[in-house]
Amino acid sequence: MSKRYLKAPIIFTGKGEKLKDATLVLNSNGIVEEVGQNITVPEGSLECFEGALCPGFINTHCHLELSHLKGKVQEKTKLNGFIQELQSIRHAEEKEIVDALNEADLQMQKNGIVAVGDICNDAVSFQRKASSPIHYHSFIELFAFDSERADTVFNEGLDLKLKAKEAEIASSIVPHAPYSVSDLLLEKISSLAENKPLSIHNQETQAENSMFQKGEGAMIDLLSNFGLDKATYPFSGKSSLQSYLAKIPKNTPLLLVHNTFTSAEDIEFAEKAHQNLYWCFCPLANNYIEGRLPDIPAFVKANVRCTIGTDSFASNHQLSILEEMKCIQQAFPQIELNTLIKWACQNGADFLGLPQMGCFEKGKNPGVNWIKNLNENDELTQDSEVERVM
Repeated sequence: MSKRYLKAPIIFTGKGEKLKDATLVLNSNGIVEEVGQNITVPEGSLECFEGALCPGFINTHCHLELSHLKGKVQEKTKLNGFIQELQSIRHAEEKEIVDALNEADLQMQKNGIVAVGDICNDAVSFQRKASSPIHYHSFIELFAFDSERADTVFNEGLDLKLKAKEAEIASSIVPHAPYSVSDLLLEKISSLAENKPLSIHNQETQAENSMFQKGEGAMIDLLSNFGLDKATYPFSGKSSLQSYLAKIPKNTPLLLVHNTFTSAEDIEFAEKAHQNLYWCFCPLANNYIEGRLPDIPAFVKANVRCTIGTDSFASNHQLSILEEMKCIQQAFPQIELNTLIKWACQNGADFLGLPQMGCFEKGKNPGVNWIKNLNENDELTQDSEVERVM
């Protein structure tokens, strides 16, 4: 196949540029050769698209293993209710799990997602990840409420990382959340050489902050139900984020996921304390579980690096970065689509360490998405759709 010349009223480069009436030139392998206005196009070679073109999307937070739970978990039960129900129903026959995650992978491909940061607790998804055209980075997620289990759980994580390496899947070992890992386990994860990037669920519920600030609340009750001794609970008098962040190496790329109850003070503290920070929003999952969204404009005001994730079918009705962007834009119309696309493309690629993806730039191969049905201001509508061009 020869070169392709793609033209649209708007081309979002993925790195914060919005080009009008521009042309994108790709070679036969999908590698960008040129993008801009006034490009000479051989006669009969121009492909025209209404709407906008942008790079393939990067989904920085997903749980492929939970795909079989679609429609099975109640909505708006708060995080402690969600966790309790999830633990009671998550186990299933391997074939059911594999069939569901295969379908989830296909849906993400169709929705223009080219790379995924995926949380995993075992190797059930590795075969699919190894064969998928989507690039996967597996975040091997560890839980250990008490220090006595830290060695065992950490060694299990090392074994799973070895299996990922054998399957030729990129991976790193990460903590689940500040309330579900002991200081000893977090220390072991943080001391592991060349273990990057890192990811952690952050301030997804107010109960997480209450646990650290006051030593009380629904999260305390949940952990008590799991048999954890109250004497081991973390209590610092500060927010969750301000209590644990210093325990994670400040130069390692770190994704804070959800941030539903993160304050402007927390953002300022974190940006000063950590040199390589990214903030991930999964708004549809936040609505599904907590019934509220993070204060996303506060992150825009602070000019921090944001990314977008879908979370899982256990907490979402679809795996679509476009639908997540719609949710953000509907709630916060002051946030421009160009900004959201930078989050969904360049920022995600930067976090996952994928220099060939994320933007339309000479020599890169980011994939191409066609966004249809924009309004007169080049913003999303409820009718907006995405189609993967290549």
